Amino acid sequence: MEQHQLHGTINADFPRPSPELIKRLAAHDAAKIADSMAGYGVAHHQIKPLRPEMRVCGPALTVLTRPGDALYVQKAIELIKPGDVVVIDAAGYRDVSVIGERLVHFMKLASVAGVVVDGAVRDAAGIVAEGVPTFCRSVCIRIFGSRGPGAINVPITCGGVPVNPGDVVLGDGDGVVIVPAKDAARIADLADKHLAGEMERVEQIESGRSVSEVFGLAEKLSVWERE
Repeated sequence: MEQHQLHGTINADFPRPSPELIKRLAAHDAAKIADSMAGYGVAHHQIKPLRPEMRVCGPALTVLTRPGDALYVQKAIELIKPGDVVVIDAAGYRDVSVIGERLVHFMKLASVAGVVVDGAVRDAAGIVAEGVPTFCRSVCIRIFGSRGPGAINVPITCGGVPVNPGDVVLGDGDGVVIVPAKDAARIADLADKHLAGEMERVEQIESGRSVSEVFGLAEKLSVWERE
């Protein structure tokens, strides 16, 4: 039988970043975290929340699935720990869904923090009513069933970004960014510094200093001045 080497793999658990580190990263918006990683780690722009006000931050519980198939999505529900973000690699297909309202409800009962799908979801109104932050490429009614193949807690790709179990997933109205678990503490430190500098510039401009002075625009603009 033809199958990928990961198909059928179910890893029940994985190391998760500390709640304190998750809280530090959650204090920032997705754009600030992306800036701290020099623009890397940003999932494809089509992956957006069902409602702009939705936010999520937590460790990735990864699911690999065939587009339109929910078998391994269903199984993943039993492996969720409170605060996990279920990240589903459905190959980016927008015209067939892999999860709907009922499965999201069951994930909510397991205290999931949110769901990110590189693909489609359905029952959007019901998912929104559940209050579970859900990010996806599209909403589509069609779904094929629960037959497999798939895998759980293996390396996947979401919106062109590698995702490993335990990586930190942060999403808001701007999109989704993935922070590698091994680099999460450094990125949190850098995001804190970036935010502090940003707020300092706001204070300076509000106190009367010019934008040109605060951002040092004169030297940058001089490059483009005509003689």
